[in-house]
Amino acid sequence: MPLHHWTSPPPENPFAPSWRVPIYTAEMTDPTINGQIRNLVLSREASLRQTIAPIPISGLRDGLTTRWHGFNIFTWPESCMVTFGQFVRRAYLDLLRSAAVPRRRAYIQGWANVIRTGEKLSPHAHDQGPTSYISGNYCVQAADTATVYYPPYLYKDAPNPHTALSVSNRPGVLTLFPSGIFHATTANLHSEPRISLAFDIHLTDEDPLGRRGAEGHHILFDDHDMNE
Repeated sequence: MPLHHWTSPPPENPFAPSWRVPIYTAEMTDPTINGQIRNLVLSREASLRQTIAPIPISGLRDGLTTRWHGFNIFTWPESCMVTFGQFVRRAYLDLLRSAAVPRRRAYIQGWANVIRTGEKLSPHAHDQGPTSYISGNYCVQAADTATVYYPPYLYKDAPNPHTALSVSNRPGVLTLFPSGIFHATTANLHSEPRISLAFDIHLTDEDPLGRRGAEGHHILFDDHDMNE
């Protein structure tokens, strides 16, 4: 079943930490889409790095990930990205149905990650505010790396690998998770870059830097009157 719940060991007293985190996975089975997305990301990487100022994040001081705030992959018109966007929306709606969560007007902003030899993403969370909602990552290309999720009771900068959930990065696999969950990746030790797509789904008309409406890089993702 695509929806899983990552749960803590049963607490032995009322003060012991406990959690139940929904983790949803889906898979795109057409390998040609991944190849097209890979080529598209690499062809746009240099231009995006030249035109968007970096903001250091997740242990990286440069690279495409540090430009996450300046573009939105869900506005790219290429057919492979249209297909990807439809795939993400179907997974999102299935997550809501599986979790018995009602649909609400939602917005999305996404970016691409190109992680080269020796690089990794250090522990980070996308949004831990009161409106924190859903984030996702999709593996385009990877070899022998994993995404590591940390229990929600851990405070910032203190993730414990012994209580973490490690998920191997496999091309074609999409993971949806609560935006407030800390996560990281293991180092890429191969010559080929690790390429992934990541995104945040918001319930407010605001992008990750607080820019509203057309001033930001978010777009409408779902609403009650939109066809499934």
